[in-house]
Amino acid sequence: MRITCVIPTLGRGKILCDTIRMLFVQSHKPHEIIIVDQTETYDEETHRTLSKWSEKGCIGWLHQAEPNASLARNVGALAATGDVLLFLDDDIEIGTDFVAAHARNYVDHKVVAVAGQVLEGGRRVIMDDLRPAATSKGFGWIYFPKNYGRRCHTQWMASGNFSIQKEVFISVGGMDANYCKGAFREEADFAQRFQRAGHRFIFDPQASVYHLGMTGAPTGGSRTWISNKRIAGWHHCIGDWYFRFGYLGETGAAPLLRFSFRHFVLNRYNITHPWWLPFLFLRWLAAIPVAAYLRWRGPRLIACESLL
Repeated sequence: MRITCVIPTLGRGKILCDTIRMLFVQSHKPHEIIIVDQTETYDEETHRTLSKWSEKGCIGWLHQAEPNASLARNVGALAATGDVLLFLDDDIEIGTDFVAAHARNYVDHKVVAVAGQVLEGGRRVIMDDLRPAATSKGFGWIYFPKNYGRRCHTQWMASGNFSIQKEVFISVGGMDANYCKGAFREEADFAQRFQRAGHRFIFDPQASVYHLGMTGAPTGGSRTWISNKRIAGWHHCIGDWYFRFGYLGETGAAPLLRFSFRHFVLNRYNITHPWWLPFLFLRWLAAIPVAAYLRWRGPRLIACESLL
């Protein structure tokens, strides 16, 4: 089983190098590691390290001018020579058997994709039975806990820890690059198209990553464009509306509007800082025409992209 690890990266430096080093010592060696780099400049030490690894053939180091995580995953997928793509964030910690945990699922030829567990903060794992809503069709993935501890089928996935047969990823169009900068709902959009194609993910809690998050990686990635770390960037508002316009007819779509309002406007932080509310409400609404235009223009999928 040839597994290609694809890592989009932006402004992570040493943290990115630490992530790559963890892949070098895996019990199941990746067939290749492809870094799709959107960083303009690195510190001297990081640049020297990445250059050395690239020259030795330890990694494929691709450069992309547009800062867009979804586009970067498509670029990495098209450059990959492995049978299975393993998409990862650049700010994670993994054990030495992580790649092996993904790989063993593909012994069953019926498995086309694996969603891995994502832990944060105190690394808490949920072992309770899933609530019925989490297994319902349509938008049940909203209620699926990413730190779940039992193997199951799911329509949920996180773009920072999932693997998929390359031919299946290409066949459903890859990621939609209209979710600029890695906007909110890019993962949900892919999962919906994947589901419409008749597929399901295997959720494997053994394929687990620890996401460093704000504490371990306060800068870089999607946090590059956010001045107030507690207020979501406007591109996330656009991504959320763009997603909703694309799936208005789906079962369970109505709760998404309520969830969106609470997430972007009436969340816990904003309630305690009420002077933000009028601005954030208007900002949330202002994303509608931009998202509508993007939806009218059509998705930016692999089939209609000119990549690199």
